[in-house]
Amino acid sequence: MDTTTRPRPGPRPGPPAAFFDVEGTLLAAPDLAGLTLPLGRLWHPPVLAALHGHAALGHLVVLIARAGAADVAPIARALAPDVVLCSRPRAPMTGQGKGYAVRALLRERGIPAARCYAYADEAADLPLLAEVGHPVVVGEDPVLLRHARRGNWRRLSGPGPRGSDGASGPGAPVTPG
Repeated sequence: MDTTTRPRPGPRPGPPAAFFDVEGTLLAAPDLAGLTLPLGRLWHPPVLAALHGHAALGHLVVLIARAGAADVAPIARALAPDVVLCSRPRAPMTGQGKGYAVRALLRERGIPAARCYAYADEAADLPLLAEVGHPVVVGEDPVLLRHARRGNWRRLSGPGPRGSDGASGPGAPVTPG
């Protein structure tokens, strides 16, 4: 009789996750209240392409928005993300709230943060970017650019007339991998 015990494999980590800030990052709109469809001109093409790239690789795609569920619903219908994290009464999805929400989701799904990505455009999103191994700064926020330089984070230009492809900085365009 064999008395050796083999270690049992632990739970396998889930697929990497990619978090996309909605207001100002995925959409060239600082606020979702009152947006009308179609959203075509509001999409930020390089960020939308990154979202589709992550989805094609089987990554968990997560939208994270300051807005409430009703305002995010048309975007969620258009993109079919795996998860939507948005503000609820007495629980705004801003600043550190985004960081807490990301950490909780990763813990719940057993996903190592080092394998994850986040795309965001403003200093208030720093807690979101700090929770993942592959943060991507979108736009020209000076606080985020300072962090990007120090941490060698990837960058994408913000929405607007800055060139046709919207890519800039180290590692641009961003391709998940």
